[in-house]
This record gives sequence, structure tokens and C-alpha cells, in this order.
Amino acid sequence: MQSEILVTDNSRTIRDASLDGLRALAILRVITWHVSGWPWTTWVVSSVPAMFLVTGALLSRSLQRNKAHVVIWRRFKRLLPALWLYCGIIYLLSMYFNARVSAWWTFVLPFEQPTSSLAGEWFTSALWYLRAYVWILLLAPVLYFLSKRIKSVLPFLGVLCIVYLGVTEKDVAGFGWIVGDIVLYATFAAAGMTLLAEGRPKKSTLAFTSIGFLIAGLCWLQFRTPIDGVVNNDHALHLFVGGFWACALLLMPNVLTRFSNTQIAQFLNRFPLSIYLWHSLIAWMLWQVLRPYLSGSAQTLLVLGATLSCLPLMAFTTGALEQRPQNWRRLSYVFPRIALCAIVLVALNSTPIKSRLDFVGRPIDIPLPPSAAPKIVDIEVDEGVAKFVRESKRKLDDWKERDLEMQKILDRQNTKMGLGSVRAIVMTPDGHVWFGSSGQWKTFKQPSYIGSLTKTFTTSLIMQQVELNKLSLDDQIGDLGIGFQHPSLTIRQLLTHTSGIAQFKSKTGGVADGTTPRELAEYVSEKPLRFRPGSRIEYSTVGFALLGLVLEEVTATPFETLLRKQLTDPRGYDISVFQGRFGSVGFSTGGISMKMDDLATWSREYFFERSTTQSSWDWSINNTTGVGVHGYCPCKNRSFMALGHIGGRTFASVDGDGVVVVIDSSGILVLDNYKNTQTFAQELRLVAGGGRTPLYP
Repeated sequence: MQSEILVTDNSRTIRDASLDGLRALAILRVITWHVSGWPWTTWVVSSVPAMFLVTGALLSRSLQRNKAHVVIWRRFKRLLPALWLYCGIIYLLSMYFNARVSAWWTFVLPFEQPTSSLAGEWFTSALWYLRAYVWILLLAPVLYFLSKRIKSVLPFLGVLCIVYLGVTEKDVAGFGWIVGDIVLYATFAAAGMTLLAEGRPKKSTLAFTSIGFLIAGLCWLQFRTPIDGVVNNDHALHLFVGGFWACALLLMPNVLTRFSNTQIAQFLNRFPLSIYLWHSLIAWMLWQVLRPYLSGSAQTLLVLGATLSCLPLMAFTTGALEQRPQNWRRLSYVFPRIALCAIVLVALNSTPIKSRLDFVGRPIDIPLPPSAAPKIVDIEVDEGVAKFVRESKRKLDDWKERDLEMQKILDRQNTKMGLGSVRAIVMTPDGHVWFGSSGQWKTFKQPSYIGSLTKTFTTSLIMQQVELNKLSLDDQIGDLGIGFQHPSLTIRQLLTHTSGIAQFKSKTGGVADGTTPRELAEYVSEKPLRFRPGSRIEYSTVGFALLGLVLEEVTATPFETLLRKQLTDPRGYDISVFQGRFGSVGFSTGGISMKMDDLATWSREYFFERSTTQSSWDWSINNTTGVGVHGYCPCKNRSFMALGHIGGRTFASVDGDGVVVVIDSSGILVLDNYKNTQTFAQELRLVAGGGRTPLYP
């Protein structure tokens, strides 16, 4: 009997022990990555590409002897019962703990990844693999047909497609990661069908191919660095690293064969689906139990070892379903396992253990799904700008020439982005100020609606109260009297957009414009959190609306009065406040208009000098998102830029060289022109003599 990655097949085939060894090694690496979260592990034996490579080889062998619908049905019979049991338990537990879940049908038909906010999506985050597997299984007859006609050309076309998507950053109609996953792993499945279906390619072919993937990966790293150093966060890099390891390991069939004969490899090969389904849940439990005893790498190794020791328990859960799918009909088999899992998890949520667990809060630091990682954009400035900077040799004395170049950038970007009217102001550390406009605007004295950059003022007011010991960053907002019913959320999480609070969208009909802040607080209190607090970054205007309520409650002062008294009047800023999005005058999310030069001065004080309070407060509370703004973008030359709300008309940034850029537009800057807006600001900074030093040196 030859078993397939995750889904076994009882059809008779010639056993290839080296493929068994490759599969077992890949599963071990998956467990290690999911338990440890160490980015370096993703560079060692790219597991999912290897799993799909073997899947393609075994599918091809099955399709040689059986009709396509028979092959597909056999695998679905082994996949679905085990998956249904796992998803059923997770769904019931999600209902028990009032967690947010995706549509019920995603737990039944895995054409889309099911999600549950239970434990911060920890229990469902790995199910994306099964979604990809199902789609590739359905595509298997087509891939098999093409593999017989165009042979090695098929995986080559897949490689080109992945590289194209990576270079152009195509989002594929909003389904970028889903489509990218399917194309990437279908490429490896096709490679398995063409290269491994009838033996193994020549060692010379494998050697040259592995070297080619290695060189391609090294070249790609010059073009783009993966988010958080995780290979999985970049499809093209995943292709190159996965291709290198697959070819390199296949060059050592004897080593893989010897490993396949070990007891642990044989066990992994016998119950791959059960192990994959349950390892995350069991690892989470073990983290809760073992985390008090050690710290750091020793703690991680302890949990990893304990997780591997629980492999028999994972096999017990759905192993019989994996081997004999008809067991799902036996209630005597299904119910005891559901009951056991439910009892264990409910017990873990009971007193006194409950105080150490948080199914909706942040239990542990775990690796995030790729889609949750912060977006990083590589900036390619105009060649004319690059040439100007090179030839100027970064001399700052000839400002006339530099001012003319910045005006050219302004006119070109206005036309390119279709903004209608745009103006910009650039301030340098030595006191030079440049203003330019394109279109109808001719002065920077006309106030600008700064949108969500208002949140920087809200943040500074919060930090002032922290200095006065009236607030703590770790205060739970449920205890501050604002009528919010998620008591475990903290000030820190609201500031850094990591709270998980459901974002307000008027198009949903949930809350109408004109709703008071307290009504808004009551409305979002009734909604489940979108994710485990602290586990990911998601911009939240609602979070800053709640911070405005906190300020008014703690100071017993209207937000507008507090803003003027503490920040704007002492600095001589002439601001206007008006009805904000939620019907509150001068509210904390975005209700301020001010002059561009004042905004530039404020941006330098806030972003660069960090001196908006009496003492320079600690920005280390979250360097990934910044504080009170959408985020920082680590761009190609490692220059950071601070963003306002995605969708705003005003954009402000300060780099590590102290060059301030403020852009104001009659059209939408960031939402429709995310990358172009950053390029716009970067070109201005480069010409002004900045753009090279990171914000956090």
C-alpha cells in the first residue's frame, strides 16, 4: 500500500520508500514551524511544496490505472470524514465560547478555508492547506492530461506564472493568496506528475535544477525580502526555496529511504491527515500547561517535544476514519471522540485553569497566517529622479535646482495618479521649506482636512494621561466606564490596531452616520472580536473612537477642549473641528482641519522627535504599526514612511533623516494609489536629501 500526503490511497502501487521519507520529513517540519514560530525553520525543507510534489507523483500513478472520478472519490472519502469530525468539534466549541466563525458551509465543504476566532484562529489557520489540496485534487485530471502532452513544459509554465504574480504584485481580483496558493502548489503537483510518476529524473537533471532554484532564490532576495523573514509569505520565494529543497533531497534517495524506515516516519506516513489536523490544537493545550516552567527557546523545545510525544493521541482522534472512511457511520466511533475533545477543552476553560487561558484573547505568540502579515511595498522611483539624485551627489546647497525637480515630481505624479489637484510641502532638518502645487491649489495656507492623522493627536493625549498616572497602557477598557463589553482589551491594543474589534462599515446597515460614540461602543460590544487580540494588525477606526471616550471619561473634559488646551493652542496651531464620522464634534478618529505647514511641524515632532509629551515616550509599544496611524512601510531602501488612514486625502511621513513630506490632494491618495503614494513621497524625500536612513536606526 502506498499512502499519499495527508490522504491515503489503498490502491496497489510500487512502493517508493524515498517519497515516504520525504513526506515524513515535511510533516515534521510543519509541526516544528507551527509550534515554534521560528522564521528560520521556513528556510529548511519547504514542507508544503514537498508534500504536493509527492501528491502529484502518487496521483499520476493512480490515474494511470483508474478513472479520474474513481481516484478523486477515493481521496475525498478519506479526507472528508476526518475533516468533518475536526471541523464539527471546532464549530461547536466556537459556538460554546461565542467565537466568530465563517459561514457554516466552509466547515463542510473545504473549497474555502473555514475560520474561527477561537484561540485567535489558532485552531483553523492551518486548514488553508486542505483548501489548496481540494482544489488541486479537482484539477488533477487536467494536470495529468497536460503532463502527458506537454510534459516538463507544464511545471515550467507554473513557475513563470508564479514569478509573474510576484513581480507584478497581482491581487487576482482580491483572491491573491488563494489563487497564488493554487498556482504554486499545482506547479509542484505537476512537477510530481511529470518527473516522479515513472521513477526519478537523472541526478544531473536534479542537480542542475536545484542549483537553478538556488540562484533564482538568491536573486529574488535582492528584489524583495520576505515579510518577517518567513519564506511562506512570498509565493515566488517559496517556489524557489521549495524547488531547491525538493531537488536536493531527491538527490539523496538512500538517506530518505533509511529515514522512512524509522518508527516515527512510519507513524507519520500512516496517519498524516490526523496528525496535521490535530497538532495545532494539542500544541496550544501544551503551551498553556507548560509555559510557566521554562522560558525562551527551552520552553519552545519543551512544547515541541511534548507535541511529538502526543502523536498517538492525534492518531486516536481520526486515525480510524483516515484508514477506513466508513467508520464515520459508526456512532460508537464518532461520539466518544467528540465527547472526549469537548470535555478536555471545556475543562481547560474552567476555574481555576480558566484564569490562565484565554480562548479569545492572546494565549501565546504564534506564527501568523501569511495574509495577516503587514504589507510591505518595494518602491521603484522614477529613473529621472534616481539620475538626479546620483548626479547631485547629495549636495544640499543648490536648493533652486532641487525645488524645480520636486515640482516636476509633483506635476508628473498628479497626472499619473489622476488626483486633479495636489499640493505638497517638504521640510528638511536644516530649516529649508519647499511648497509646490499642481492644479487649482496655489497656497499651503488653506487648511487641509487631515483625516485619520487626527489619531496622532489622540495618541499624544492618551500618552499624556499615562504620564500623569491617570491611565496605564495595560488598563482594560472595560473598567474605564465607557460602556464597552469586551473587558480584556487594553489601551495598548487600541493604540496599535491589534484589538480585534469589528470595524464599522455603514454600508452594512449596522450603524448609521450620526451615531453617538457611546452608541457606537454599545454596538461593537455586541459583535465578536475579529481575531485574537494581539495576534495580528488590522486598522481600526472604532478603536480610536473608544480611546476618545476613554479620554473624556478620565479627564471629564470634552475631546475638543482637551485637544486645544493640551496640544494645539500651546503650539500656535489654528485648527478647525467639525462633525466627525460618528456625529461627535472634533472626535478622536478624524475631525480636524489644519494648515499644511503646521501639520508638517507636528509630524516631525510626533514621528521623528517623539516629543509630543513632556518626556519622550516609548515608541517600542509597537514599531510595526506605529501609534495612531496606519503603519510604517519598510521600503526597498529601508526608508520608513508613516501613513495616515488608508483612503485619506492627506499623507504625512517623516524618515530617519528628518525630512518631512506632507501631501494633500483633492482625490483619494492612499486607497486607490497605495504604492504610488509611497513612491510619490519617496521621490520628494530623495531629492530633498533624505530617504535612506530608517526611522528606527
